[in-house]
Amino acid sequence: MTLQSLTPCLALIGTLAVALLGFYQWRKQYLNPNRAANAAGRREAYEGLWQMLEQINLDLREHSESNPNLFKKLREVNTYFLSHSLHFDDKDQALINEYIKAMSVLREKIYTSDDVDVSGAFRSTMAEVPVAQDAEIMKAAEEVKRLRAKMKSKVQRVAGSV
Repeated sequence: MTLQSLTPCLALIGTLAVALLGFYQWRKQYLNPNRAANAAGRREAYEGLWQMLEQINLDLREHSESNPNLFKKLREVNTYFLSHSLHFDDKDQALINEYIKAMSVLREKIYTSDDVDVSGAFRSTMAEVPVAQDAEIMKAAEEVKRLRAKMKSKVQRVAGSV
């Protein structure tokens, strides 16, 4: 055998080895019912959490005269977190609570300001509030945006992993 005929054979052997290894990894991951069930449970838990957080976001925007019971909302989310704690990372609870508190702070800043454009945009559930004259509103809005992106990224990573 010459070197010219040996090169394609080595390339074929390498390709087959990579394909077999890939198939083995896939089979190990997806044919194990416990692993698949755990991944599905984790995905469902994070998606349920995201729905709860978005509902809190909507609830905080809806009530301009009366402040929704933030303690009750935090308790509901933390109860959900604990009852599904097998599927969550422990450090996520701090991020969740920080995000809810940041939403509440933003709500307070907006509804105690005199900026009708900002409060109208907030109440009509615009993703981002318009640029406000009040630096505290802008700071609170940026904090909510940062924490929401962090939480959303986590949920999307988990949901996309199955």
